[in-house]
Amino acid sequence: MALSTRLIRSRIKSVANTRKITKAMELVAAAKMRKAIQLTLASRDYARTIRQVVVETSGLVDPNTHPLLAGRPTAKNTVLAIASSDRGLCGSFNAQLLRKAVDFLKSRNESVSVVTVGKRAEQAVRRAGYPILAAFGSVSNAPSFDRSAPIGNLLYTEFTSGRADRIFVAYTDFKNALTQIPMITQLLPTIPEAELKELTTMDDEEGKMELEEPKILFEPDAASLLDTLLPRLLEMQIYQSLLESAASEHSARNTAMHSATDNANNMLQDLTLTFNQARQAMITREISEISAGKAALE
Repeated sequence: MALSTRLIRSRIKSVANTRKITKAMELVAAAKMRKAIQLTLASRDYARTIRQVVVETSGLVDPNTHPLLAGRPTAKNTVLAIASSDRGLCGSFNAQLLRKAVDFLKSRNESVSVVTVGKRAEQAVRRAGYPILAAFGSVSNAPSFDRSAPIGNLLYTEFTSGRADRIFVAYTDFKNALTQIPMITQLLPTIPEAELKELTTMDDEEGKMELEEPKILFEPDAASLLDTLLPRLLEMQIYQSLLESAASEHSARNTAMHSATDNANNMLQDLTLTFNQARQAMITREISEISAGKAALE
């Protein structure tokens, strides 16, 4: 029984140390989560506005005349950028995103390659056997526009050079501290694939498409404005995707560490109760032995 109490005491000490670690990680994740959420929410309006301006302006030009709007009608090569984390201990954050990304890659009939952001995505893609075009480290600890720019430049170069016909990004959309949803969004061409098919059919049946009447005067013209806005939109979409993923990662880690701390507390309570019961049984046995010895002497 004495050995049992020593083992239980050792287990209590181990769980108590684990609780301290998970609590510290929870506090760190909470601080990073607040900062990431603040950055994410602050940039959403700008990202939404530039997207709206591009959509409205693109209706004034023939999309087939601008490579970033309609691109090439048939996709022969597709690039998927995946924004994951470098570390685990964040619940199902990486698992759900990577499962969705791999399912997407399997669904494509053309040649596919991947740009990974974060070690978890790189490891998963290598295991799945897909070619990696480039591998970047996660930027979730210190997300910034400068750190996302090389990713956007690479994707822009792949598309404009003709080596990629479709560019997608897989990231985790931040809803709130408890809800994060894996998403896959088309970046280039700007017009989604479903609309591209309709546009191609419309051009074949009706000839040249009718453009909207401009309600705003552009200087020099709408096409020149799109030349500047479309690359900027790509950069902003990449940056916003990384911000969303960073906020989601820290939220998921905060939730996971909070649950781990609660589990450690429950385990400590159970172990303390077991320890007290074992100690009480040991004391009762010793008292019984002493009483039996005294009775034998009498």
